[in-house]
Order: sequence, then C-alpha cells, then structure tokens
Amino acid sequence: MNGRPGLSIIESIRKRPVMFLGTTNSYGIRRLLKIVLTEYLESVTGINTIEVTFNPDNHISIVISGLSEDELSHEIALLHHVTSPKNYKIGILIGVSNAFLLRIVANPDRHVLAAQSGIYELSNAASSPEETNIIKLDFQLDEAIFKDSHVSYIPMNIMFQQLAYLNAGLKIISVDNRGELQRNVFYFKKGLKELFNNVLEKHDYGKKDSWLAMELKTAINGYIYHIIFRYHHIYTNYPEPYIRAFANNDSTKSGGSLVDGVFKGLQDAIKAIGKKEGVELKASRKKIGRQLVLMASVKGEPLEYGDSTKERLDMPAVKSDVRKYVGKVVYKHLVAHAGDRKRVLERFKKD
Repeated sequence: MNGRPGLSIIESIRKRPVMFLGTTNSYGIRRLLKIVLTEYLESVTGINTIEVTFNPDNHISIVISGLSEDELSHEIALLHHVTSPKNYKIGILIGVSNAFLLRIVANPDRHVLAAQSGIYELSNAASSPEETNIIKLDFQLDEAIFKDSHVSYIPMNIMFQQLAYLNAGLKIISVDNRGELQRNVFYFKKGLKELFNNVLEKHDYGKKDSWLAMELKTAINGYIYHIIFRYHHIYTNYPEPYIRAFANNDSTKSGGSLVDGVFKGLQDAIKAIGKKEGVELKASRKKIGRQLVLMASVKGEPLEYGDSTKERLDMPAVKSDVRKYVGKVVYKHLVAHAGDRKRVLERFKKD
C-alpha cells in the first residue's frame, strides 16, 4: 500500500512542525517523545517495558513490550489510519522524520510500516522464531526541521521518571549511545506513592510532627483517582513544590478541578468535625494548604483542560466527585482518630 494519497495530517505536520511541538529545539524533541509514549500508555494497558535508545545523528529507537494479542491486533489495525487522528502518534513521527520504520510483531506475523520523507508503505511477512510479541520504532529526525537541535539526555530522563511514577509497575529504560554509554532504568512498583515519599525525604526531621497522613484510591464515574496527602513540618511557602496534580500522564501545574476538589473536600470535613465537636472552625484554602503535602492523579477519558497547554484541569464533575469523596473519607478518619482530630481542632479554631 502506497501512502501518497491523502497525506493531510502528515503533510500538515511537515509544513508546520512548530504548531504541533511548540518548538523544534531539544524541548520540542522531548515533547515529541512524550506525545508518542503517552499515546501508547493511554491507549494500551498491557505495556510493561519501554526502552528508548538515542543514537548519533538524531536516530532514536523505541521498543515496547508487554502488549496482549488483542492490543497488538488493535495497533496493527491502526496502521491503516496513519494519516488521520486515529493514529496520531505514528503520523507525527512520520511527519518529523527523514526515515521511519515501525515493526509490530504479533506471532506468527511481522507487520511493517516504512516511510521516507513523509511517504509510507505497508507490508507484512512471517516473523522469525526468536521474535516475541513486540512493537519496535526506529526513526531519524529530519535535520531540516530540527536543524542543529539534538536530544538533551538529562531533561529527557526527568520526563521518563515522571512517566514511570505515574504508571506503577512500568519499566522505562533509556540508553544514550552518543559518546560515552549511559543507561538509566526507571521503575516504581508503588507509582505515585514513591514520588510522594521521595519528595519528603529531604524533610526527615519532620516525620515526628506529621499528621493526617492518608492515601486514597477510588474509581468514580469512569475515572480512577489516587490521592496522597499529609501535614508535614516543612519550611517552605505554600504551595510549590508540595502540591502536585496529574491528569493521565500530564502534570497540571496550574492545578484545576482535581486539586480544587481535594481542598473543598478537606474544607467540608474540617467544618463537619468542628460542628460535631461544638467548635467553630475556619478553614480557608490558604490555611488548609499551609504545610500540606499533596499529590493527586486522575486517569480516564475524556479529560478537559482550561488551556491549550494541559496545565489546568477544567472539569466541574471531577471537582464535585472528588469533593464528596474526600470530604466523606476524611470526616470518617477524623471521627476515628483522636490525635488527628485534636490537631484539626487546634489548627483551624476560629480566632
């Protein structure tokens, strides 16, 4: 199959790459890989390992393993939609690469998509006996698009680390073959909980003074939530960097509905426990946020953002659901735990 007819999206990407990546420097390359990897992670559930290798001349290799036969079949079917948004991750790679090669091995067959300067062909053949079910991508970034830009390895690894934190049990291996060999492995069995603990490691002196430490996991109306927080004896201004939120694999740096829902839920619980104890409490957002360490994530589709950069989640239903859930769970916790209840009554007592 020749891919010349109907190259609308690929041609658009090749003509206006900045529109899709924001920039064509090393940050743009990092954004490109994040788009590709998150598209896989959000559409394929069985991935257990991703290995990314950076070679000279902006040649990058990605190997993805752990997919089921059904998921591999889904990706094979998408090979016929590389010019449409249905397979945007592959379309954008073809659009910004001089040469591109995708191999999907679903035994006993190997399906191949090869592209040169935006023109692609599909073929398939029998796989060799030693090949396992896997997806392999090799591409060389177009020097006319990226000019003198190359992968910055350390910032790329920071992005890989975040993806590993947000996908518990996923192993991401990065290899730099340019010059002295470098290899890094990111794997976090407990996911977001490990990020939470790592952020607090620098504040070990405050552990004895920590209170209201809670980890909440739930599914509501098709969305999966993971919320971890505690009050911790830290010397820093509210909120950065101790309040973080994530929507799927994006960091919502400007907060939004998820963080708002947690704060409103805490506010409801604090007011309710005050009423039960006969004490008037004042729980402003600023006071709730002081010395609060919070990490929260939501997974599911569709997600709606308040801006084009995905830095602020804008979903009133998420805010409402999280508020009700957090409020109910935290109130029950305060009723059952006298120590935390006492701290809340002392901290939020109206002057």
